[in-house]
Amino acid sequence: MIKLIATDLDGTVLGPDFKFRDRTLDALRAARAAGVEIVYVTGRPHRWLDPVREQLEYDSVAICSNGAVVYDVAREEVVQAETVPTDVILDLHSELRRFLPHAHYSTETLEGVVSEPGWPQTNLLETGKRTIGDLPDLLSEKSRIIKFLVRDDSMDPRALYDVVREAAEDKVSVTHAVANMPLAEIGQPGLSKGRTLSRWCAAEGIGPEEVLAFGDMPNDTTMLQWAGHGYAMASGWPDVIQAVGRTCPGFEEDGVAQVIEELLERD
Repeated sequence: MIKLIATDLDGTVLGPDFKFRDRTLDALRAARAAGVEIVYVTGRPHRWLDPVREQLEYDSVAICSNGAVVYDVAREEVVQAETVPTDVILDLHSELRRFLPHAHYSTETLEGVVSEPGWPQTNLLETGKRTIGDLPDLLSEKSRIIKFLVRDDSMDPRALYDVVREAAEDKVSVTHAVANMPLAEIGQPGLSKGRTLSRWCAAEGIGPEEVLAFGDMPNDTTMLQWAGHGYAMASGWPDVIQAVGRTCPGFEEDGVAQVIEELLERD
């Protein structure tokens, strides 16, 4: 029996306009009415969730920033955060500048966003406080960093990911979450959507066999492999599809809705 649906947002249930498709909204509402809990598991920071809640009433938690933050949406409260020490980020920042002279850098902290001059907008939707300046000048030991971002528009996304991962070694986790964008996302060592979701589910008494999960990008892989019923979007990255081994139709075909509808019909 499925007790929980864990779903990525962008490219899975949300389009580039950050909107749900009508069929997907109907399916998610029907699942909730049937008693199935829904948890968003996203690479986005929690400051992005208001536009989602405006489209679909939502009172559960959301797992944000690739697993770094567990956020109670109803209470608008961070209930758990896994941060990275500032010195680790600044050391990596210094190292990467040697190899990536054209890259730009930004950090997500629990207090707001700190970006270097020239940091490009990564989405049509921007929310929250952003401070611009040199990272070594703006970050301190007290900065609660949940994500460090590296973007280099002169590089292929996979090539950038490989460079950052090699430089990071095992000091941090590195993933890629935005299709066709040369953007590497860095967090606490071992951090992943799958790790945080599994821990949260264990605390709630929910086993992997009771979880239905959806995603499309490399940062979704651990979640989809952990869930007993993990689906890679057919419109997602080929590596993710291969690693997961189970697919549903792509976003434009309302793939998530199709699977949920079949589940509710069986039950």
